[in-house]
Amino acid sequence: MKRTIIITGGTKGLGREITLRFGRAGYYVFALYSSDEAAAQELRGIMAAENISGLAIRHDVCSAENSLWSRSEIQAADSLTLVNNACAAFSPTPMHQLGWLDFEKNFLVAVKGAWSCSQPLIRLMIKKGHGSIVNVLTSAIEGAPPKGFAAYLTAKHALQGFTLVLAAEYAARGVKIFSVSPGYMETPLTRQWDSRLQEAIRANSGRITIPAEAAARIFQLVEDSTVLGQGENHPI
Repeated sequence: MKRTIIITGGTKGLGREITLRFGRAGYYVFALYSSDEAAAQELRGIMAAENISGLAIRHDVCSAENSLWSRSEIQAADSLTLVNNACAAFSPTPMHQLGWLDFEKNFLVAVKGAWSCSQPLIRLMIKKGHGSIVNVLTSAIEGAPPKGFAAYLTAKHALQGFTLVLAAEYAARGVKIFSVSPGYMETPLTRQWDSRLQEAIRANSGRITIPAEAAARIFQLVEDSTVLGQGENHPI
């Protein structure tokens, strides 16, 4: 059975761990990235050393470029999985210091990016009679939001809404659609933040998530036939 997975933001942090977890299980992986060539090259080295089939491929999820979707590894796959993991880089900032462009940047990557990848794949999934779409949220959408994350969290709430409307339209047609919400993770993104802020977040976070463990849980959810995939969110 030919299984293909597409991971946006797939070369660093959680995305990289998802790429490796599914690749090690025999999936053909497309790890998409927008700009960090060094991280992509490092991932390619790991994939080659472990005989993981797939590509780390430069593809801006906000662009109109669509040649990726015509590749035979996607068109001819028996099973397709999409993980919308890409996230715009940001540093926690009070809302009154943000401009609309900060909000727009987060929306473009999280919401438009998820839409632009889901649009071509959902048709294929329906045709095949099955498939999975996983949208990566955050534990910070649960309960009162932390201060300083206005643009990021607004986009994540919108992505949760996108998850629900996708499921409402396509879950009954064989496509498993759900979201996951990891806790705070140490990734290349969060490591760029002020060290005092990182310490404060770790001290006050209700859930700390290890990227490799989160990737293993996402793999389990995709593989488990008893998971409903009707728009529900899975804390991880």
